[in-house]
Order: sequence, then C-alpha cells, then structure tokens
Amino acid sequence: MIAPGGCVPKTTFLAIATMLWIALAAAAFGQSNPVPQIVGPVHPDAVAPCSGAFTLSVYGANFVPGSVVNWNYQPRVTSYISGHEIQAQILATDVETNTAGFITVTNPPPGGGSSSASWAQVEVHDPISTIAVDPWVYYEVGNWVLLPADFNHDGILDLVGEADGLDFDRGNGDGTFTYASIVDKQYLAPYGAAYGDFNNDGNLDVVDASDLGDPTGFNPTRMDVMLGNGAGTFSAGTPIWRQLDNLNYVVAGDFNQDGNLDLITVGIRRLTPYLGQGDGTFQLGTLDYHYPSFGFGPEMLVGDFNNDGKLDLVLLSGQSTTEGFNTIVWFLAGNGDGTFQKPKAVWVARNTHVCVGGGYGQSYVQLSDFNGDGNLDLAFCDSSQIGVMLGNGDGTFKPPTFYTADSTGQGQFTFAVGDINSDGKPDLIVSEYPQDVGSTFVVMLGNGDGTFQTPQVVASGLDVPLAEIGIAIGDFNSSGLPGAIFYNDLGMYVYLQQ
Repeated sequence: MIAPGGCVPKTTFLAIATMLWIALAAAAFGQSNPVPQIVGPVHPDAVAPCSGAFTLSVYGANFVPGSVVNWNYQPRVTSYISGHEIQAQILATDVETNTAGFITVTNPPPGGGSSSASWAQVEVHDPISTIAVDPWVYYEVGNWVLLPADFNHDGILDLVGEADGLDFDRGNGDGTFTYASIVDKQYLAPYGAAYGDFNNDGNLDVVDASDLGDPTGFNPTRMDVMLGNGAGTFSAGTPIWRQLDNLNYVVAGDFNQDGNLDLITVGIRRLTPYLGQGDGTFQLGTLDYHYPSFGFGPEMLVGDFNNDGKLDLVLLSGQSTTEGFNTIVWFLAGNGDGTFQKPKAVWVARNTHVCVGGGYGQSYVQLSDFNGDGNLDLAFCDSSQIGVMLGNGDGTFKPPTFYTADSTGQGQFTFAVGDINSDGKPDLIVSEYPQDVGSTFVVMLGNGDGTFQTPQVVASGLDVPLAEIGIAIGDFNSSGLPGAIFYNDLGMYVYLQQ
C-alpha cells in the first residue's frame, strides 16, 4: 500500500520484511505455513459511515507473522499479535458509505494461502434499535444444506444449497439470487457439506455426502469432492470412500497446520479426520475418536477456544441414560498435528433435551464472542431455552445463562447469531414455530457484555416461514445491515432489512 505522495509507511516495510523472513525461514527448514482460519466476529464488526480509519482485530487460528488481512480482497497493513489474533489498519476510504467489508486472511508461502473455509464481514451502517424487514422472498433451494460464501470472487455472498442435489446460486448484490449451476446432483440429504479451497488453486470447492455410496440413504460411505473454477461451475474430483458411520456433519480446517485444508466428519459414534494433500484428495487420519452411545449425532463447531493458535472442536450431543436424557457440550483441544486431546464435557444438562427443531443446519449450537473479550463463547439449544456460556480463553467456560426462546415450552425453535442491528454487539436471531399457531421471527439484541435484551418480535403469524433446519445470517445486499435466511425442507426464505 503506497501512501499519498508516493511514500511507503514504515509499517509496510516491516510487514513486507516479516513476510519475506518467515517465508525464507520456513523454506530453509522444510516447513509450510498453515492455512489461516477466521473464527467468530471481528472487532469491531460494525462501524458508522464516515467514522474514519480504525484498527480491526481478527480472531481465529493458524495465523503467522506475515499474515495479511484483506478488505474486499484488498490487503491492509497487518500486525501479528499471536496465532489467535492479528490486527489490520482499515482505511477511512473503506468506510465512507453504507456497505459491508468482506474480510479474509492470507498467509505467505510456502503453504499458507487464503482463509477459504471462513470469512467475516464488517457492517458499515449507523446502529439501529428496531428491526424491520421486507417481506420474505422464497427460493426452492436450501432444504438440508445452505452454505453462504463468495464462490466467484466478486465480494458478494453466494449460496450453495440443496435443491434436488446441491445447486450454486449466484448472489446478485441486491439480496437476490440466481441459479447458476449444479454443484453435485448426487448429494445425499440430509447429510453434511462443507466448502474450502481443497486443491490450492485459489477457488472454493465443496465436499458433501454422496448417494452413490449408499443406495439406502441411511449410511453413507462416500463423500464427493467437487472442484470449483472460481466462476460458479464445479467438476468432480476424487471422492472419499469409507464407512462414515452416519455422516451427520463435515467441517474443514487446516488441523495439522501443513498448508492444506483437512476435513473432520462426525457421526453417532465416531469422529474421523481426513488429511488434505493439497490437490483435492484426502487421506484417512491416524485416529478415530469414539464416544459413548448418543441419542443423536453431535453437532460440531471449529474454533480456537484455548487461544493457542490451533483449531479445536466443540460438540453438542444428546445421551440417553437410565435417569433420563442428557444434553452434553464437549471440548476437544487440537494438538496442531491433526489429532485432538481426549474430549472433556464442559456442560451437562441432565434430564433435559435439545430443542425439537433443527437438524443438519448447525441449529443446536453456535459460537461467537458475546462479551468482546477476544475469547470464543458458545450458545446452545436446551429444551425451550438458549444457554449462553462465556469462554475463559483456555478451553473452559463459565456456567450458562439461559434465555427463553420458545414461550410455549414445546421446544420448537432454531436460532442463529449475528450483529443484526449493526451496533457491534452479537445478537440472537430466533425462529419459533409452536404447533398450530404459526411462526415467530424474534431477535434478542446483545448488550455487548454477554447478556441479551428482552425478545423483540420482528414478524409473527401463519404466513411467517419456519427455519426448521437453520438460519443463515449475512449482508447479502452490502447495505450495512445483515439479512436473515430461514430455511427448511421446502426451501429458503430471504429476509432483508428495510
């Protein structure tokens, strides 16, 4: 970045020198830099237009000296704080008007690359106190899988979702979407899918459960790897064959820090790593992680919960016992070599259950930084409530505080996390759907200290769609105010703010 008048700031020289040093040192010792990953919100995640230049803190894992934060794919001067945190200097010209800054991170070679399995947004808009949305727009896509990301490099969020297979729907920049191509017509619902640059060509790819490996639809043995060309079309790569023990979820990240994205799958009884080779192929990891028999397959989140710069896992599962049904939150610390330490139960809710709604859309458990301290926190579904556990930054959590998300007590709701009012504080977005009375779109605004305000009803009635599978939050029209997509087994319903 060149300053006005042609002068190069000293911080830029320092950043360039650091990048060159780390690349030469890694090459000399035969090491590769890991693939960076953004996890949770950046700080601040919202600023007012014309508020001037500011320092942006980005949190995640696999950061190195020489990591660079990009604003809408344009590099910004970046300082390395730790493997868990980097800071970037955002320009005043970046925030002159209402918009959304698309945030990615790039690590230098050898290895390295872009944070292709993750992204963040900075909302540029004055904060609002009341949420008002336009009437929803329906699309026959979404169903059991909905993946928002920028698949064609234009800075606009696109969607990969289920519609008789997996489809790619291009974001038009105004909050609407246009069908563009088939990603994988063999996708096997309702099992998992994930995205990332698996062959290191700079384009987003997709991995998903395939019905070619399971004619019965009950026990998939194959995952398809669909390679993207960066323009919105995909071609078949080398599939992954193995008994997957009910592939409920799959997540992507560089778990062994070798510069290639890996995969973790989780089923009812087993968690399995697949190590990426950097060419779109994967090898089975050295360990399978077995757990007690669960009442349902766990949901899985990826993040650095103990702030050591390595990717960890959090699982939420249900377990039937002779005394009743328990809801358990597990933490698995990552070792940085593709293996994990023994799972620890960080919360056990006895004689209760997760909410009735939800499924394969990550609807039971979410992560964020609710109190702005740089440590990842958790929010999970427990009966008719949302439990919020603040992280201590060492893989442990404070006891949860509960917020009622379904006033009927039937436990039929799903939720998501996002800064829906662009005030820099994460909020809870809830879809309630008790039987026979219609659905309700509810928002609990965050106070920024880990607590939340009284629920605010955005829409209610028989014409309000239910988000039985999940809710996707993102600024789909770059207005500076996030929208919400409710999706279920019929398709998706796009809400944009007024």
